[in-house]
Amino acid sequence: MNTTQIKENKLQMILGFSIPSIIAMMLQTVITITDGYFTGNYVGEQALAAINLGLPILYFYLGAGLCVGVGGSVICGRFLGAGEKQRASKVFSQTMVTALAVCIIISCLTFVLFTPILRVLRADAGLSGYFTAYYRIMLFTYPLMVPGTVLGMFIRADGKPQVCMIVSIAGCILNMILDYIFVGLLGMGVQGSAIGSLLVQIATVMISLGYFFSQKAGIRFRRFRYDRMTGREMILNGSSEFIGEMASAISMFAFNYVLMKYVGAEGVAAFTILGFVVYGYSMICIGFGQGIMPLVSICWGAQEQETAFEIRRMTNRILFVIGLLVSGIFFVTGKSYAGMFGCSSMVADMVATGFRIYAVTFVVMGYDVINSMYFTSCGDAKSSAIISSLRGIVLLLGFTFILPAIFGMNGVWMAAPCTEILTAIVSLCLIRSQKNRIERG
Repeated sequence: MNTTQIKENKLQMILGFSIPSIIAMMLQTVITITDGYFTGNYVGEQALAAINLGLPILYFYLGAGLCVGVGGSVICGRFLGAGEKQRASKVFSQTMVTALAVCIIISCLTFVLFTPILRVLRADAGLSGYFTAYYRIMLFTYPLMVPGTVLGMFIRADGKPQVCMIVSIAGCILNMILDYIFVGLLGMGVQGSAIGSLLVQIATVMISLGYFFSQKAGIRFRRFRYDRMTGREMILNGSSEFIGEMASAISMFAFNYVLMKYVGAEGVAAFTILGFVVYGYSMICIGFGQGIMPLVSICWGAQEQETAFEIRRMTNRILFVIGLLVSGIFFVTGKSYAGMFGCSSMVADMVATGFRIYAVTFVVMGYDVINSMYFTSCGDAKSSAIISSLRGIVLLLGFTFILPAIFGMNGVWMAAPCTEILTAIVSLCLIRSQKNRIERG
């Protein structure tokens, strides 16, 4: 892959790299929804709410994986664009070692903070039981997810997004089969769902590792001497993605706290059910972002900034149309969708109202996500971090604590649309500022 191919086939390259990535990310969403379906129908609303209470733990691990993986793969992409495959392989090896070290640190922190999380959220005995049963097993699953995430990013950087798609399809099918067996047939409850997730992660990591030992791989594991400058740039480049996921963890914790305070477990269950769709759409946005990142980083390394601009613009237009479709579909079918999870009519009504308020979020979210990942690909960690911080921490937390106190459950739904709209305005200003800097040389 070179810049000439990218310039002559922009849309084809965007779709060629993004669609396998989107399918891979969407299949992760299918796994999440499948877990939710079996948990809601075979265990109950309280179990569904308990799983949602611990999602900040997932975001913590995912943020670490994205920080290291995105940061390392962007550097690798620039070396590949410059034709330096050996240096790209050394960056890959250093990134994987860094990811493993980060996993060990996070696991130690998580084990220490496990019980205090429940105390802060004021979970009752029923929720605490489900929470403990599920996350004691997931604490072995998430450390496998981090290297799996990093390996997938480097497979895409190596120009093989289809391999990631195949791995994700296999993982999704395996997860559905295991959920049906462990939760549906054997009645193992939330523990069965967690065991299934653990087995899926083991399988996907082993398959992904196998790619880098095959003849198809352009980048491989190599001996390396730790490069501080590469490590520093890796963390800086991926810092916005880490901020974004940590913001999701913090905001999810805040949402759960507010919901338990103003609404109760029913509100958490409603937020979880709507959250599956939000998570799914965010995976589409991130899939497009991960798809264009190697393209943008290669163009930037080859001094083809105008091509990188056009790739970003085209991707934003595509996501605007998809966002309109998603908001329209769930604006109409929100209550019917909620009924799939075996919830009460009160929870279904909350979900239907949430989709009507949340609709604008789907239209704007893609613009903010793509611009943040675009800046990361350019090496502009500061602008990317500003967007991630605003949409994930500063604005979202402010609206999360203020609006529910005024509007109740409707205020919970209003927090995200207000956040994305204001972030989009800042994002537009940052894009214009970058263009002005480049025009001035």
